[in-house]
Amino acid sequence: MCEPIDLIYYYHGKQFCEPNYSWGPGVKDHYKILFIHEGKGSYLINGITYHLKKGQGFMVFPNVICHMKADEQDPWVYSWIAFQGTSVDSLIDQVHLSKEKPFFTYSPASWFDPWLDLLSKAEALEKNCELILHSLLFRLFPEWIDMLTAPHQMGYIPRQKDEYVRKAVEFIKANYYTKISITELAKRIGIDRIYFSSLFKEVEQLSPQMYLLQYRMDKACDLMRNQQLTVSDISHSVGYADPLLFSKMFKKVKGESPSLYRRKLI
Repeated sequence: MCEPIDLIYYYHGKQFCEPNYSWGPGVKDHYKILFIHEGKGSYLINGITYHLKKGQGFMVFPNVICHMKADEQDPWVYSWIAFQGTSVDSLIDQVHLSKEKPFFTYSPASWFDPWLDLLSKAEALEKNCELILHSLLFRLFPEWIDMLTAPHQMGYIPRQKDEYVRKAVEFIKANYYTKISITELAKRIGIDRIYFSSLFKEVEQLSPQMYLLQYRMDKACDLMRNQQLTVSDISHSVGYADPLLFSKMFKKVKGESPSLYRRKLI
């Protein structure tokens, strides 16, 4: 039996950005997929800047600070669709999108154009506008997932390479609180350490060390909400025996100390 899908359309749009146009740093209270039609720009999330161009897209996550900026010489043209729902995480997991890997490559670069046209026409209707917009979102998602997971997709990483990285990510998520070395991780999935590091960065656009660091700090942020846990408790819970080293790494990723971050939660 099919599981019910909770997916709610919010809005859509398109923008021809001026050179150096930027949005943020700021947060949204919903999800948003952006498709780059022309030009290039940068997207900053979780302390990492991604340089993206025509034929790529990226995801904005609820309540996660981000910043996007158009290139000075070749500013991007992008469009977007925004939505919310309890099913979103499981849907985007199918295309391996997350705060640690918020971008994707797709082809052709005009793929979203027909959808944008349909959405705009639906928005102009006097009758059943909301119903049609929601139905278009439900139609768009499976086609988007199929496009990004198709073997012939431009920029698609061959299955064997993708599988190596998937196994590494799964191991990190299951063992982030333990002492993990990149040499051990490469050995566990059966490939050379240097090749593994190169492959991981090719797929995720950041090193395995930085991915592990970001994931640990994201988990630390979740634990900060529990006021019964000390910073030392949280440090040990995410794999740091030395709370001072943890505080240093936390500030490196989040831009502020654990104590200051926690005070803002209260």
